[in-house]
Amino acid sequence: LSFKPNQFFNELERTSGYSQSTLKHAYWRGRQKGFIDDSGRIPNLTASGEGEIRPFVAKHLGNKARLMVIFDVPEEKAATRQQFRVLLKAWGFEQIQKSVWASDLDYRELLAEAISELRIARYVEVYECMRLIPTEH
Repeated sequence: LSFKPNQFFNELERTSGYSQSTLKHAYWRGRQKGFIDDSGRIPNLTASGEGEIRPFVAKHLGNKARLMVIFDVPEEKAATRQQFRVLLKAWGFEQIQKSVWASDLDYRELLAEAISELRIARYVEVYECMRLIPTEH
C-alpha cells in the first residue's frame, strides 16, 4: 500500500467487488477514526481498529458443519453473478460445482448483507449442513 497505492486499490477493487472510491474512502475514514496507523513504512491496524473488525472475522462453525451457498443468477445479471463469486472466493468458500460453494466458516451475516446489496436474494439459497459422504475430505 505504501509503495504502490494505486496498484493496491486496483487489486482490492477487483477482489472485493467494491469501487475504488468506496475503498479509498473507507481507508481514509479508518485513518481519521484512529483504526489505521500509517506513520511507519507499512500501514497497520491499531488496537482499536482490531477491536472494531473483530466481530466481522468469521469463526469456524464447528461440529463438522458447513455453510452451503447455491445460486442460479440469470445471464442478464452476469456481472453481478461474477461479483458474488469473487466474494465467495475471497471469503475462502470452496467451489463444489459451478454455482454451489461451501465453507466451514460462519459468514451468515456477511452473506446476507452481500446478497441484499447485490439484489440477488431471489436467486440464492444458503444452508447450514454437514457432509455425510464421503465421511472424510
